[in-house]
Amino acid sequence: MRLGALISFVARDLRRSMRTFWVAGLGIAAGVATLAFFLALSAGMRAVVFGKILPLDQVEVIPPESSFGSVFSMLGGRPPGIDDAQAQALRRADGVRMALPRLRLAFPTSGRGGRAMFGRDIGSGEIPADGVDPSMVRADLRPGTDFDDPIGRASNRPCATDADCGAASGEYCDLVALPQQGQPRPGGRCSPPIPAVVSPYLVEVFNGAIAPAHGLPRLGDVLLRQAEGLVLEWDLGRAGLGSARQGTPRRVHAKLVGVSPRAMDLGVTVPMAVARRLNREYAGEDAATRYSSVVVYLRDPSEMTTVAAQVRAQGLEVQTRGAEQMGLLATAVTVILSLASVVTVLVAALNIAHGFAAMISERRGELGLLRALGATRRDVRLMLMVEAAAIGASATLLGLALARIAAWGCDVAARTRLPDFPFKPDTWFVFGWRAVLGVLLFGVAACVLAVMRPAWRAAKTDPAAALSGGVG
Repeated sequence: MRLGALISFVARDLRRSMRTFWVAGLGIAAGVATLAFFLALSAGMRAVVFGKILPLDQVEVIPPESSFGSVFSMLGGRPPGIDDAQAQALRRADGVRMALPRLRLAFPTSGRGGRAMFGRDIGSGEIPADGVDPSMVRADLRPGTDFDDPIGRASNRPCATDADCGAASGEYCDLVALPQQGQPRPGGRCSPPIPAVVSPYLVEVFNGAIAPAHGLPRLGDVLLRQAEGLVLEWDLGRAGLGSARQGTPRRVHAKLVGVSPRAMDLGVTVPMAVARRLNREYAGEDAATRYSSVVVYLRDPSEMTTVAAQVRAQGLEVQTRGAEQMGLLATAVTVILSLASVVTVLVAALNIAHGFAAMISERRGELGLLRALGATRRDVRLMLMVEAAAIGASATLLGLALARIAAWGCDVAARTRLPDFPFKPDTWFVFGWRAVLGVLLFGVAACVLAVMRPAWRAAKTDPAAALSGGVG
């Protein structure tokens, strides 16, 4: 049968059979819409949770934590940590793409700042901080941004206030000690601010929780660019929960130079050389030479088990922040909801098969006439299966459109009804082209497979018997 004739027959039959199949077609559309909706919701959730909050392609390696180790450290023994040899072994481990050490500041700090941007200072009684190799974050900073220990660039001129250093120099007065109540302000030396970066996670927490609670503006892209250069007064060695065990508490300045996903989640990240120098000053030599953790980036998330085994073989531990458990939960929920949608599509496909069987019975004489005029069994099967494919494609496309409309409605409701919170996405759905194509093929295949048996039986119809039955 020629292609033009095939298309003509199929179009005519579909117009005649519209009433027979519209209910089953709506069932296909409903099932496909539900399936596409939940698949897109799952993909959107993974994009937010596992792309921003709990990345599946990285783990944090930490020293073993035990009560014995904590007591030993408090008694003056060597604190737990990861040395250079262990960090190098992690870089060489199978399945590891990159291993980046981190050095947490092992003494209390606090700080305040932001008056130029917010009209008043905001601060914290405790500011966690760590240090990383500058190469780890340099790609996230603007070209030419200094992210190194500024001590080598300091003029070290004696000063009592920041004005003594001159505003044009970009330096401040690094006090040798924090001013005490009733005592004269101690002297200091002029030094550039310590460069610091923060993570997108901290920005999201600020926008979703801190800013609304304190009546502060959210940090959008424009404000975030303006925030680069924001100076923080940073008190070292003294905070709300206590003081450092050695060294003299003093005040320095830290300057925000950018945002990097490799910065500390809740705190500030400074160059490794700064963290070593300050830990040596306030916490001792061991705190300056042993890393607090190493972030290991995997070549593929499926290699996490292999990498974790190698980590434990070194006497270290893996801290995944529940990414594996969240991934398993998301997969389980998606599978359950998708199965319900698949069942809906299959039931609707069976209804289409039943409708085709009834239609073939009614058109037995017509099919016999086609056979008598030269149509082969293959032509009859092909015609009926193309009709089923057309019904499946139309119903599936309708279902995909309904899924997109439902997703758009949910996004609008989320933007207007839900309050801002950390990592609130612009959209909760991701309609990937692979998923959309898979759903389309599934809907078409379900209809075609459902009518294969009725089409095969129709093709075996004897033309003479069909015509005589039709006439008589």
